[in-house]
Amino acid sequence: MNADTYRYLGWDYIDGPATPCASQMVTVEFVDSQRFRLSQVKFTFVGGRLADATGWKRSFAEGSLNTVRDKNQ
Repeated sequence: MNADTYRYLGWDYIDGPATPCASQMVTVEFVDSQRFRLSQVKFTFVGGRLADATGWKRSFAEGSLNTVRDKNQ
């Protein structure tokens, strides 16, 4: 995969109470920034143990966005 960075989205809010031994899933993106490849893997845990990991690899492009100023300011 040759990833040099990773990213996952945090849980800013979660309904409670949670069942700790229930199936839990998290998706992690692994980035190979030199080859512009992103591997997205969904991990599934059951009872705190890894039960499955599935995903795919794809290319990506990135760049900066120019700031648009409001004409009324």
